[in-house]
Amino acid sequence: VSTQSTGDLAWSQGYDGQRLKFIDKKTVISVCGCMMKFIDTTTGKEKSHRSGINPYGAFAVNPASNLIAYAEKKLNPSIQIITFPEFELSGVLQDGCMMEYVDIAFAPTGTYILTCSSLPDFKLSLWDYSSATILTTVNIKLHPGNSISFNPLNWKQLCVTGDQSFHVGSIETSNEKYTIKLSTVDLPDPTTPLGPLAEQKDIYMKKFVPSPILTAESVKIASTLSPLHEKYKDKLKKVAPVSHCWAVGNCLYIGCTDGQLLHYDTSSATMSVLTNPLASVKGSSNTDLKIKEEDEDEDDNFKSASAQKVLGKGDLETIEYYQDGLFVCGANGKLRLLSLDTVSPDVLDCWDTKSVVSSLAWSTAYDKILLGSPNGIVFSLFPSNKNADLNTLFNVKCGPMVGVDFVSPTNSQIISCRKNGIVQVWSAETAAQLSSLQLGSEVSTLACCQSSRSAFIGLSSGQLVVLDLNTPESPRIIFEDRIHHGSILHIAFDMSGKLLFTGSDDGHVIILDTRASNKFKCLGHIDIKGQVTGIASLHQLKVEKEWCYLAISSVCDNVSFISHAKIPVDLHLQPKEAFDDDTFHMDPQFISRTDCQLDFLASSVAMVNPNTMVTVDVAKKMVVVFNLRNGELSITDRANGHLLKGGTVVISPHGKWIGSYGADGQIIFRTIEDAQNSVSIPSHSHFLGGASFLKFANDGQQVLSCGKDGVIALWKWNYDSLETEEKATVLGAVDASRGRYASLLGLRKEQDAVLQNMTALSALKCQEKTWLEKVEAGVQELKDKTFEPQIEELKKNISELRATVLGMIETNEKVDAIEQLKRHEFTLDVDERQRILNEGDDEIESIKESVELENLAMLFLKELIKKECWDGMAVVGRSLVLFSGDLEVSNFPIKKQTEDERKEVDRVLTLYAHEKLEVEQVEYAPKPKDEEGEHEEEQEMSASLYGSHAKKFYGGTIQHSQFNLHSNQRKRDQIELIKHTIGHLKNTFNKEFDDVYASKKQEIARVAERTERIKQILKDLKSEDDVAIPAFKQIEMPESFLIVEDGEIKFEKYLTPEEQAAQAEKERLDAERRRLEEADNARERALETMMHGKLEIRPEDELQKDLEKPEFMLAKAESQWSEEEHKIAKEFEKKEKHLMEEREKYRKALEAELKKLQTANSEGMNSFDEKLNKLFKLKIEYQKTINQEELKIVRLSRSVYQQEYLEDCDSDLSKPLEEFKQLKLRSQEEVAEIKRSIDKLRDEHEIVLQEDRAIEKQFKKDFVDLDAFTLDILVKLYKRRPKLMKQKPQNSESSSRSSNPFYVKVEDPDKLFLEAMTELDSDIHKPEFLELEIWERFIDARRIKVESELKVRHHSQKIQDLNGYLQRKLEEDEGVKNKIEKTFQHLNELRDKKLKFLMNLEIQLLLKQGQVEVDPGVFSTKFDNALLIHRSVIEDLNSQIVTLGEGKVSAMIDCKDYYKNIHLLEWEHEKMQMEAEDLNAKTRDVQTLRVTKELQVFLFEENNAQRMQKEIQTLEKTIKLNENMHQRKSLDKKRILDRLNRLIKEKEFECAALDAELKELAVSLVERQQIQEACVADLVPAADQRMKDIVARRKLVDLAKSQSQEVAVLRAEVERLRMKTFPALVQHN
Repeated sequence: VSTQSTGDLAWSQGYDGQRLKFIDKKTVISVCGCMMKFIDTTTGKEKSHRSGINPYGAFAVNPASNLIAYAEKKLNPSIQIITFPEFELSGVLQDGCMMEYVDIAFAPTGTYILTCSSLPDFKLSLWDYSSATILTTVNIKLHPGNSISFNPLNWKQLCVTGDQSFHVGSIETSNEKYTIKLSTVDLPDPTTPLGPLAEQKDIYMKKFVPSPILTAESVKIASTLSPLHEKYKDKLKKVAPVSHCWAVGNCLYIGCTDGQLLHYDTSSATMSVLTNPLASVKGSSNTDLKIKEEDEDEDDNFKSASAQKVLGKGDLETIEYYQDGLFVCGANGKLRLLSLDTVSPDVLDCWDTKSVVSSLAWSTAYDKILLGSPNGIVFSLFPSNKNADLNTLFNVKCGPMVGVDFVSPTNSQIISCRKNGIVQVWSAETAAQLSSLQLGSEVSTLACCQSSRSAFIGLSSGQLVVLDLNTPESPRIIFEDRIHHGSILHIAFDMSGKLLFTGSDDGHVIILDTRASNKFKCLGHIDIKGQVTGIASLHQLKVEKEWCYLAISSVCDNVSFISHAKIPVDLHLQPKEAFDDDTFHMDPQFISRTDCQLDFLASSVAMVNPNTMVTVDVAKKMVVVFNLRNGELSITDRANGHLLKGGTVVISPHGKWIGSYGADGQIIFRTIEDAQNSVSIPSHSHFLGGASFLKFANDGQQVLSCGKDGVIALWKWNYDSLETEEKATVLGAVDASRGRYASLLGLRKEQDAVLQNMTALSALKCQEKTWLEKVEAGVQELKDKTFEPQIEELKKNISELRATVLGMIETNEKVDAIEQLKRHEFTLDVDERQRILNEGDDEIESIKESVELENLAMLFLKELIKKECWDGMAVVGRSLVLFSGDLEVSNFPIKKQTEDERKEVDRVLTLYAHEKLEVEQVEYAPKPKDEEGEHEEEQEMSASLYGSHAKKFYGGTIQHSQFNLHSNQRKRDQIELIKHTIGHLKNTFNKEFDDVYASKKQEIARVAERTERIKQILKDLKSEDDVAIPAFKQIEMPESFLIVEDGEIKFEKYLTPEEQAAQAEKERLDAERRRLEEADNARERALETMMHGKLEIRPEDELQKDLEKPEFMLAKAESQWSEEEHKIAKEFEKKEKHLMEEREKYRKALEAELKKLQTANSEGMNSFDEKLNKLFKLKIEYQKTINQEELKIVRLSRSVYQQEYLEDCDSDLSKPLEEFKQLKLRSQEEVAEIKRSIDKLRDEHEIVLQEDRAIEKQFKKDFVDLDAFTLDILVKLYKRRPKLMKQKPQNSESSSRSSNPFYVKVEDPDKLFLEAMTELDSDIHKPEFLELEIWERFIDARRIKVESELKVRHHSQKIQDLNGYLQRKLEEDEGVKNKIEKTFQHLNELRDKKLKFLMNLEIQLLLKQGQVEVDPGVFSTKFDNALLIHRSVIEDLNSQIVTLGEGKVSAMIDCKDYYKNIHLLEWEHEKMQMEAEDLNAKTRDVQTLRVTKELQVFLFEENNAQRMQKEIQTLEKTIKLNENMHQRKSLDKKRILDRLNRLIKEKEFECAALDAELKELAVSLVERQQIQEACVADLVPAADQRMKDIVARRKLVDLAKSQSQEVAVLRAEVERLRMKTFPALVQHN
């Protein structure tokens, strides 16, 4: 490696779904890391272009000019413009932005480029890349964009889209001056229905409300301020554009993230929503659209399906326009072709890629479209072909690379592995992917073996996988084993191809045999501190063939270590002395292990020779070369490393070169001899993590690199610039390296044969134990088997010993306490006991620490609460409760005022006092006596207008009138005064509360004193009644919340050893004191003997004592007493009687005192309860008043906010007004400048016209020597001009461009005109008589005239363009003028509203019940249509109503009396008529009454009662006779019923017999019928006739019966009519 040699890129592979673009009909461009790839879509050939040290950013192509523009990713990036396919630099655009270009676009015609930058510029710039100058710039900071494009049919139209913005712009030119006029299009709401968008003038003000406390009036004010919606519209949720494309007709299609497809027409500036999954279809008058929800399965049937049904979120990530429709695709991987219907597009066709699609690209001929997927796949489609299907252009997979290596020995194949487990095999010559394999597990590293065609892959799970690569097209998994707990971070091979070293973060380096013949056996392991950061091995074939050197770098606690060892190559043949235990741990002395600590943090290690190593200093970002001899480290060289921290070093196979790679994406090469000079190659993007692996080929001529950007690159050394000697040195090292690898040819053939015979594994298995754990388990099992007898003997002895100890414990529990041993004294394993105790202590300490932290947090929380709710309170909240009841009354808690609050209140009170004094001095005047009534009424009214009952509790008012609160400062002062009033009210009530609280405290003391006496009385009365002593509850003593009593803690208090010792000492002293007190005490013994332990004697105690009877009364009978004893007995009885009387008197006295005390307690508590009830009512009044005052504060605060809001609106309107004025001034200056330019051009145009006329005059002077006829002909030819006809394109050209919807053939009219003039200049049009010399002179003159005419035409076109530009500017100026006028109008309207708001004050009225005549609503009363009327008006109206009402009532009474008499007469008349009718009816009844026999008996019988009694007796006898008859008949019926039942049973038996006989007869009947049918078939007609006769006879019989029944009915009717003819009495009226 020399600074003059370079690394040429052979090829690179990798694609992550970035944008694809065609540079010509068949070549597509994609970015691959720090390379730009050019892929021929027909042949698959690739070319690469490298940008430099920085990766590619945004890029654009211009197929018409074969130009490519790309931006670099760096600070102050520049845009490079190169040609294709030469890759020559055409231009550089600099100083366009500070950080990054997000998009670049070429204009379809001309030499223009449009760029869009991101943070912090957010600029849209138009460049002329031919001169590398910026023509104009527009700031889009308010609405940043990330995608830009030109209209393919009009380069003066452009589009910019961002995450939440959509802009449409136009480019205006004026005399080499360029201007971008950008207009922001308002995007719709995500739930907007389908169809055209409605005009949105005030929609934003309707949706956005600045504050939730705005009133209806403020909303009405805001809704009229249309310009203010510009301030708030950006806060509304809108659709998020993600893609856009131009269409024929100057319209745009915009795709959004949630699946909304928008159509925007730039001509009419209208937008329509074509699809929206979040909204239903909006009905139209012309088209009835109905969209139903369908299952996802219907998406496959895309024919004639509506796009609204199938498109969803993420389906419009990329869109492209096509002549037959619109191609859309996105996250679901389905490419759909939509119709161009602007109402309801349909899905015309669909292709499923089964992969996410992030990019679409059309070829320049529009015959092929490519689909790019972030999964590393690119599909191609020819949509013009019938039944076109997707084809895979390439599939390179996707994911961060973790390893890459050459497949030995030819280096013709390359294997790479991605972190997601994808293994790929590539061809080193063609870069083609030969095969791929999915391991299904996360991969951490990869390395290929030199002794076989195999690859060793380390997984993140600690497994090692071996692949057989003898058949590159189908790699096989032939071995897998878990050898580490963590990820396998490093794999290193010995150069002999026999040993493999793996490192992880579990503290072990495992040594394996790489040969398949030994089944990849693990040979040993080395313990390492911390995590392994690098492994390097070195094998000197010519010096030490049997040994290889190993270097390991590791990091532990941010300290780096280097371990150096010497490992035998044939480790599997070494004796057991090579290991220091049975787990195959390498003996440090056997391998000559040396460990050294580094002074810096190292990230990797590589070996140059046995004692020289290379590493990377992470902190200083330097490559360090050091020697390690006899455990001492000495640094020999340092060189600058990578730009970012970290990095990994690699040594070339011939040991001459050092390669390094890091997170900056560069790979750096240097020689061992000269480490300061290096060659740096940018290979991978540092934005995505940089390079992740670097590998030299066996001969060192090629280098592989891969990165976290998913790119793999092959580099080849170019020695053309080296001198002959340097080149010979390099090639010599290469040949030596090739010879070293050639020596492994025999071993490689042997191992490859073994590999091919091994069985492939179908899938990886998850193993729980590592190789080392298995070895340790085997060793332990072997030990168990070896010492099994001893183990059994030990177990037996332990069991016996255990039984003995348990017996000793049982014996110990039975002996006396003084002889017992403690339990721990029986412990045999003291160390184990101590370990358990230590673990318990540690656990206790951890729990104690956590509890202390929790307690500390609780204490902190307690202090915060105490500071806020206790210390910060001037009056602490307290409650009072009834002695008997649940009523609770609390005081008003008051917070302490801060110093600022106190100063503010003093200021406001002082100001109010001064104002009140001035008003009293100015308006003071005595009132006459006749106006006292009015004065009282005004006082009452002022109390109502005060808005609260505060005057009732506050002597003098200290508030401004509600009619004088116009300014905000006045309102704020009023709020402070109201707060002061509220504070005074609270303090006043709190004083009353404190008095009641003190009375309760006194009452509790008195009751407690009485209760003590009551208890003593009850004790004397020997009563067991319990007396409760009243006390304060916890809510009445809030300070008790801050004190924790011992009884509140339910758990036993933990005592430290010191506290336990102090408590034991205290108990010992107390016991000693009691012991001394219990000793002989003469004073107490005398007091107990003489006065029973009491110094005072109470009378009641004497009454409690019983008299002792004389002894003779107990020992003798009464008959044996002597006279003296009788006297003594009588005296004793007298004393006993007197004692009982005294006891009774004392008992009655105690009962009277008890009753008195109880009455006193009850009266005291009742008295307090009455006080508390009064206080409760007072609290309600105070609370009501305070609420009224707080309501005034809320209203004033809202009024202040509304006024501030109106002022903000005023300022918001004033700012754009100033901007409009500035814009107006700039517009006027531009108009003036344009007019000056037009005047200047007109002057130039006049000069050109004069020159043109002079040329025409000069023509006649130049040919004055010719005759008139010839001159006349020449003049006609001089004025003759060709007629340009529009020519149709050729068929071949039209067929080649037919697929491009934007193809327009643009031809220069001047060029066509000059070509036509050249045709006229030919000799064909020369007159025959004219000489050639004159004709040539004529042609020269006419050519000058034509050029002059073209010049005049150009000047005219410029003037016309400037006039058009001037007209547009004048229209813009007029538009700005209209905006200023409109803003002025809105500002004046706002100020009028503001003035009305200041004058129209909102006051709070205090009205009595009955003075509000508005009907209450459901929730609250609405006063929108209410009026405030003076009470006198209502009283006058009421008096008038009363007077009129009384008059009406008197008139109604008179009418009532008059009508009453009329109704009375009518009623009497009707009564008399009804009586007459009743008498007539009675007369008729008497006349028509029939005199029956019974009536005659009744009339002639004198004693009807006796007759009725006889009839009753007769009826009773009849009833009794009937009952007897009924019983006899019932018995007869029962007997008949029994007989019938017996008869039924007999009939049932007979029926059963008949049924059996019937079956037999049925069989015989069937047989006879068959015989009869066979015999008399000819008698059928006669049988039919007989059947008819029978039916006819039956009908006649039925008819006769019916007629006889009718005759009987008629006879009955005749008899009934005859009975009606009996004579009757005649009725007279």
